[in-house]
Amino acid sequence: MNAPDTVTQLGDEAVLETLKDDLLHGFHILDQAGQGTGIAGHLTSRLPGAETFWAHQWRLGFDEVTAGDLVEADFELRTVQGNGTCNPTLHIHTQVYRARPDINCIVHTHAANIVALSVTGAELLPVTQSGCYYFDDVCVFDEFDGVVLGTDEGDAIARVLSDNHAILLKHHGLLTVGDSIADAVIGATVLDYACEIQLKAMAAGRCDTLPEEAARQAKGFIRGPSTLALRWAHQKRKARRARPDIFF
Repeated sequence: MNAPDTVTQLGDEAVLETLKDDLLHGFHILDQAGQGTGIAGHLTSRLPGAETFWAHQWRLGFDEVTAGDLVEADFELRTVQGNGTCNPTLHIHTQVYRARPDINCIVHTHAANIVALSVTGAELLPVTQSGCYYFDDVCVFDEFDGVVLGTDEGDAIARVLSDNHAILLKHHGLLTVGDSIADAVIGATVLDYACEIQLKAMAAGRCDTLPEEAARQAKGFIRGPSTLALRWAHQKRKARRARPDIFF
């Protein structure tokens, strides 16, 4: 059987190298943010329009990923470029990619604050400015039936996600999506922080929220292209300083 066309045929080499560089940074940014849980969790990205995506080798934690550990796989999770195989639970991603042509990056982690908030049954509230990153753009998925090895739960997640950019997976973790790696990765770190603040406020017995107009204004600023680019550049610098052996 011939291997499917690779993503390199859909974009020039420079664009692909940028994707792979951002993806590598993304793994280490998430790990430094406390969202690396052993070999669990996923970060994937594709070039616009591709029916393949890039991920890391199954068996590695986020903290271990190097440039040589990135693999390209098709939507049947078959490796078409690179060494090794991708995580067998990545149909969480393939089905979202199929449903959302606007999405080029997906993050799934088991961030502790998000799992904790999800099991309370509470929804994410706009209680901080940075937490407005996903104001009116996040939903809850409470149909978790175990480890995802087929496409059915991926289809269900894609259906519940709809046109939102974040989803709280009850008892499980988070899924953030974006048109860029920067958007989805920064969003995952902000989402966990927002859940942490809300949990502390709930424990104190009071959880006032920002007015809708203020929440929308904050979202427009912190998620705007220029602010996002600055935040992404900062996170990449931090990752390189912390792990120069990875980014040599």
